[in-house]
Amino acid sequence: MIRVDGIVGNVDDPDLADAIAAHEAAGTLETVTLDSADRRKSRLRVATDTGTDLGVLVDKPELAAGDVLVCDDDRAVVVAFESREAFVIELPQSTPAATVELGHRIGNQHWDIAVEDRTVYIPVEADRAIIEDVLGPYLPEGAETRYETVDADRFVEESTPDHDHGAGHGHDHGADHGRDHGPDVDHGHSHDEDHEHSHSHDGGHSHD
Repeated sequence: MIRVDGIVGNVDDPDLADAIAAHEAAGTLETVTLDSADRRKSRLRVATDTGTDLGVLVDKPELAAGDVLVCDDDRAVVVAFESREAFVIELPQSTPAATVELGHRIGNQHWDIAVEDRTVYIPVEADRAIIEDVLGPYLPEGAETRYETVDADRFVEESTPDHDHGAGHGHDHGADHGRDHGPDVDHGHSHDEDHEHSHSHDGGHSHD
């Protein structure tokens, strides 16, 4: 097993571009394909597409497609991610109120989301029927839907120090917090003499 103590860089780095291109031309460029759950792991035991065994210590908040795990004279190893099935919604124009309500429902489910112009992508992490039942009544009139296989990186954005939920995670902590979230979310409140305040959500989100 090859031990990897940190990420070398990314294929987009100019300092690595020539070396990665040379390995690709020589047939010594290897790929590690990960699923979305592996992206945020700090330690990984993985095998490349040619069978090279790696033990990886990740020295960044999460891996990105194109991260280079190994780059030496023998080989280069690059990270890729599995494609994901997405529920795709093509929104009609001029439906701001309905679009906000749709976003609110997505947020209640804690589903990831990606938006490009008027196209909304939601990764299929539940049964298709569940997604359609939850969102169907809130689709704006004229909206079109379909299922599509997309690049997993569509649902990833760079994390910032004060926000590390990933791409459009859909949490709603604004003025609507505590209002009616529909039948699928349950709020319980308890206050003791020391004013300890707790919230209980079906989605596993808690504050103490």
